[in-house]
Amino acid sequence: MIRVFAVLSSIVLIAGIVVLFTGALPLAILLIVLGLGGLALAFVASEAKRLYSSAREWIGLFAEGRPRSLRLVSVEAPKGFILDSDAKVILEAESRSGVVKQHTQGVPVPRLYAFFWKLATWVRIPLPKRLDFERMVRLQLRRAEAQAESDAPAGITSSAS
Repeated sequence: MIRVFAVLSSIVLIAGIVVLFTGALPLAILLIVLGLGGLALAFVASEAKRLYSSAREWIGLFAEGRPRSLRLVSVEAPKGFILDSDAKVILEAESRSGVVKQHTQGVPVPRLYAFFWKLATWVRIPLPKRLDFERMVRLQLRRAEAQAESDAPAGITSSAS
């Protein structure tokens, strides 16, 4: 549905550019504005859909309750920066029953950030600490664990590497 809307918006935008060359300026401006607005709306809707599906997968990971421990195994750069801008995060979770399971999850990364991440990887430039996604994920995991430990009853611990 979103792709169809994006394609229709692109067609309207192209039609606006074609009409611009024929001399009908008010119609051309209207078509260009409608086309750009439709493309922006399709982009926002696709980002919202990605975030929603990712959140549902994370909720599924914690369906049986808070894990006993959670460890970040690795974070991989997005494979693409336009079509596939999800970073691959591998977590190792130990359930309350003692079962250790690895969970691979795609985390949506904003496309512009994914582009610069991929560019830095290709050129082999280390990312500044402020932009290091793996460092950010580890910090967020430690904060969440500290919060969980302060809220959890005695005997339940977490560990991050």
